[in-house]
Amino acid sequence: MSPLVVLVADGAISPHAPPSAAAFLESTPGAYTTARASSAGLLWWPRHLLRLADSARILAHSHPHLLGLPVPLPRILSTASLEPLVNQSVRVGVHEMRRRMLAPGECCSGEDMALTALVRASGAKDGLEVCIHLGVYVPPVFGDAGARLAVAGSGREAAAAKYASWARMRKSMEKMRPPGATELLLTNDGDHILEGSITNFFVVCLKEEHQSNEPLSVQTMTDRFEVQTAPLSDGILPGIMRQIVIEACHDLGIPIRKVSPSWSKRESWEEAFITSKKSSFESGVCICWDIVIFI
Repeated sequence: MSPLVVLVADGAISPHAPPSAAAFLESTPGAYTTARASSAGLLWWPRHLLRLADSARILAHSHPHLLGLPVPLPRILSTASLEPLVNQSVRVGVHEMRRRMLAPGECCSGEDMALTALVRASGAKDGLEVCIHLGVYVPPVFGDAGARLAVAGSGREAAAAKYASWARMRKSMEKMRPPGATELLLTNDGDHILEGSITNFFVVCLKEEHQSNEPLSVQTMTDRFEVQTAPLSDGILPGIMRQIVIEACHDLGIPIRKVSPSWSKRESWEEAFITSKKSSFESGVCICWDIVIFI
């Protein structure tokens, strides 16, 4: 039985059998975002829409080739102009996907969906096309020991945007993936870690002024430790889960500093975790008990 997949372009369902989400992204330029759809709706959808519009705007004016455009787009792209176009195709795609999931013989009627929304150049009058790809959501598997991470590449071009061409570009890094590594980290200098190839990266570490061997007490834990993650100015994607973690730290009074974690100071790290875009907060955050460096 072929996998359940739906592809919508500008509100019309494709009559052809769509490829997988990964193959679709590898086959086309464009700005995109990937969300998870449950019975309660699309998780963090307003944030996804904003990120999609921001990515399309960055590419259209600074890196048009990554959007499939020969030259920069003369008009200004806005969230307000893209939102109705994207939402129209999302409604069509989700309705069709649910219809197929409920069909006789299917056993995934109650499962979540993985949704990829992509904006790319087209021959239409406005110059842009909205595509929505839907499939059955498959949770990422990192194992009981958490994720194993390897440093194996430099920072991305147009890092502030999420674009489909990266799915092809990162394939060259796969040759450097050590056995058992579940995610590849990016660094420009071999020391300061920016982000993962498909994740954002955090560490929990001792503050510099408290890096000593004196015993810790429960009362001083929040004074001595901080969360670190690379700042946007270092050239990373403003991940949705990254922002949610930052907001949660602020709400809970957990110190967080936007600085690229330094591998040379790893003795001060207590733990590390990555956040993924398709997952919910619980399944998207993975403690990295085993970090492999491969530079």
